[in-house]
Amino acid sequence: MTKRFDRALSLAAILIALGVASVSAQRPAGPDAPAGPAASADLSTLRTNLARIIADPGLLRAHVGLVVIAAESGEILFEHNAERRFTAASTTKLVTGAVALARLGADYRWETRLAAAGTIAEGTLDGDLWVIGGGDPQFRRETFETIARSVRSAGITRVTGDLVGDDRHFAGAPWGRGWMWDDLYGSAAAGVSALQVSPARIPGGLRPGTRVGDPANLEISEAALAPPLRGEVRTGPPGSGVSLEYVPDAVGGRVALRGWIPVDGGRVSLGFAPRHPTEYFLHRFRQALKASGVTIEGGLRQPALDEERGGVSWERGFNSSTLSDALGRMLKFSDNQIAETLLKTLGTLGGDGSSDDGLDVVRATLGGWGIEPDAFSMVDGSGMSRYSELAPAALARMLRRVSQLPGYRAFYDALPIASVDGTLSRRFRSTAASRTVRAKTGSLSGVRGLAGFARDGDGETLIFALLLNGYDTPSGVATALEDLLVEQLALYHGPSYPGGRSRPR
Repeated sequence: MTKRFDRALSLAAILIALGVASVSAQRPAGPDAPAGPAASADLSTLRTNLARIIADPGLLRAHVGLVVIAAESGEILFEHNAERRFTAASTTKLVTGAVALARLGADYRWETRLAAAGTIAEGTLDGDLWVIGGGDPQFRRETFETIARSVRSAGITRVTGDLVGDDRHFAGAPWGRGWMWDDLYGSAAAGVSALQVSPARIPGGLRPGTRVGDPANLEISEAALAPPLRGEVRTGPPGSGVSLEYVPDAVGGRVALRGWIPVDGGRVSLGFAPRHPTEYFLHRFRQALKASGVTIEGGLRQPALDEERGGVSWERGFNSSTLSDALGRMLKFSDNQIAETLLKTLGTLGGDGSSDDGLDVVRATLGGWGIEPDAFSMVDGSGMSRYSELAPAALARMLRRVSQLPGYRAFYDALPIASVDGTLSRRFRSTAASRTVRAKTGSLSGVRGLAGFARDGDGETLIFALLLNGYDTPSGVATALEDLLVEQLALYHGPSYPGGRSRPR
């Protein structure tokens, strides 16, 4: 407790030393505070302030990497551990999104097709109804209703065969390599297939017992579609908080959810990942068909690898929303399922739609942008894997390259805006960085990341990549130090040179 208190004091001392605490007190509170600079800092002062924050005792055991460059000229304004590789967490999504934008285009759409394999007569399809997935990452309830109505509009009210979900457009496992097994039960780690629901979340919850020590009641709305779980959560004392963990059962094969919830806390809402994305999709589609008046007399199944439809009497395709729209969801809200979908979609460009094929496209694209292969090691598209590592310098150079792409605006608009929306909606409020920073966050246990674009005190664009690994301070202190580093960029005023603001590199 003493160590944490001392480190919080060290953060306050830095704020006072940099004049930030007194400046912030003079600015109006809230996200609508003026975005202009509250103080002035030249390049020497900027470098001094950044180095001082990195040297804070709160980051004593942390590995910190930070690179700041001028977007226009590429001039390096500051670097610290620039070429070291760090676990990047969800800042990895910047790479996935950038390569997808470059290789697929902002207007790219995924297609889902329906096909009646058999004859249709008097409202009956004598055969199977196929749904062929193209990997739509935002297939929502409204989309199910639309395609179910199209079946009814085709004159089909009864299907004698099966509802077949063809997800062969993507290959490989539904999850990323190196994902932690105890993450796979939560909705944030929902698997990916060419037929998937967004959001892929099975609602659930825990209700406390009437007395301390009583078992808590585990509720799962669609338990048959969720991974097998055994509830072993107890009711804790009043105000005890919520503490939950997944524990494997080596004998029974079922995973136990253990821990406690407070007796006075009410119901705790939970979200579970479906057991398999295609299975969950077919279940939801059958429900939508039934609601539209279409009965499936057979079962739900996936085709064999070499199975052909044959005898198609009716077929129709449906396009998804654009890649630009998917980027907004992925980057603003750090959607892991969309990130992995983009990676597998890249894998269809000359490959079989596997994550490995997608990573080959990522490596080739980054290499074409002049980013050396040793500066990054990606094994997934979302950054949930601790095997995915990036060097801050490579990440900053990639962002600068993205800023030169024709579709750059779609990427820029998709990023969270400081104190406004997405994962930055509650950060940088009442600071000079409010509304002037657009960046992607990243977080795992002991890992923080923030990278993107910032406007300095002159309105010029700076690119930054900040990665923290291995810190042992409370996460709130680590985030505050991270924010303080980025705030300095909004206070920077660069020199003027003949022909422009930024001098050549």
